[in-house]
Amino acid sequence: MKPVIIVPCFNHGDAFAPVAEKLVDFETPVIVVDDGSTPIQSKKIKNICSKHKFLYVKNKKNGGKGAAMITGFEYATKKGFTHALQIDADGQHDIRDIPLFFKIAKSYPNNLIIGNPIYDESAPRARLIGRKITDFWVKIETFNQNMPDTMCGFRVYPLKLLEPVLNTIKFKRMGFDIEIIVKAYRSGIKIISVPTKVIYPENGTSNFHTVRDNFYISLLHTYLCCLIPVWLFKKAFRHEKRN
Repeated sequence: MKPVIIVPCFNHGDAFAPVAEKLVDFETPVIVVDDGSTPIQSKKIKNICSKHKFLYVKNKKNGGKGAAMITGFEYATKKGFTHALQIDADGQHDIRDIPLFFKIAKSYPNNLIIGNPIYDESAPRARLIGRKITDFWVKIETFNQNMPDTMCGFRVYPLKLLEPVLNTIKFKRMGFDIEIIVKAYRSGIKIISVPTKVIYPENGTSNFHTVRDNFYISLLHTYLCCLIPVWLFKKAFRHEKRN
């Protein structure tokens, strides 16, 4: 197992600075993907990477979190890494849980490890309601009542197994975290959820736009539901082929 940490960044130059200071302690290579930030923010992000010897990659245009992560996956694979831990740049995730995530990934190298968020009082009520709605639809889209929160962006991916899934991703903005989990599960990748604390930092920088992104996510769920017959057909075909 050769792990790497991937951090997607879009105008998070200020918020990422304290997060970067903590990531250094784990002595794990870090890839920071600058997803078309403004010149001022890009300079800040690049300076942080230079200071801590992080690998810096930049998308010329902002393509969304999914586009940033796909760039990071491709770069990580070229560098020979086998597993990528995704973590947000804004300090929402409990960095202290990184060793636990890697420990589980080492024991289950072919599984996808995903954070099952434990929220505190800082979590906006509207965001929590939105997550419950997504949880409902994901259970339908996977026929699995035990699916964890697919919107938590704290997770470890097995890169080799993920490659076929990446080629099918259509929603590369806020819907990415949901789509890749649902499609990974449908492809046969087992998922392990790990309880982890999630906070919404005071004066934090969020790229989530309530109306636009909730509409976008609604389209994603419609798309995933429409693919259910195709998934079931392929699943039945694989089962028949094995027998």
